[in-house]
Amino acid sequence: MRIMLAIIACLLGIFGLLIIAELLGKHRLLKGEYHRKFLHIAAGSFIAFWPWLISWRSIQVIGLAMLAVMLANRYVSFLNYLGRVGRATDGDIFFAVAIFLSASLTHNKIFFALAILEVALADGLAAVIGITYGKDWGYKVFKHKKTIIGSMVFWIVTVFIFGTGLLPAHNSISFQNYFLILLLAPPTFTLAENVSILGLDNLVIPLLTILILRSAQL
Repeated sequence: MRIMLAIIACLLGIFGLLIIAELLGKHRLLKGEYHRKFLHIAAGSFIAFWPWLISWRSIQVIGLAMLAVMLANRYVSFLNYLGRVGRATDGDIFFAVAIFLSASLTHNKIFFALAILEVALADGLAAVIGITYGKDWGYKVFKHKKTIIGSMVFWIVTVFIFGTGLLPAHNSISFQNYFLILLLAPPTFTLAENVSILGLDNLVIPLLTILILRSAQL
């Protein structure tokens, strides 16, 4: 019963965030990229802590269920969580796949949390701050617009996520590897985010996070 209640709580949390996003979009309180990134940041930050609430198998099943809903939404369009971003993106689909694969590739709760937070916070905040303050400092990668300020935010948030998130993992990550991660992960992830177009970064960044952390594990 306790396990079932935890699963229901996770599902209701995601459903509630979808409803909030729909209402914000309907009343035009958030538009375009801001609308899409609200759900991206909020849902991702919530999902990152699922390993402390439900089993790995449950996370995998919910990830697959999210994928099915998002694929169905492409044809029925009953949700407007993507907002009107004015560009093609399959980031929501890739994110659902990332949740499933992350829960399959690691059973380390901290590693999973960091993988999801990296794409939720680093990528989400980079996009929001970049389009708000970085419009005049832009560049293109594969004809897709990026901003210098956005990339700087991604770098800084990545340092913060790993710098604080790995502190409880001192038993599995040595100080030397901790230092190397803080030194090498931010530029590596920023580069990966830049070249991963059409929302593919939502899959690449979490998987790259788990790969690096598993390689650095004692």
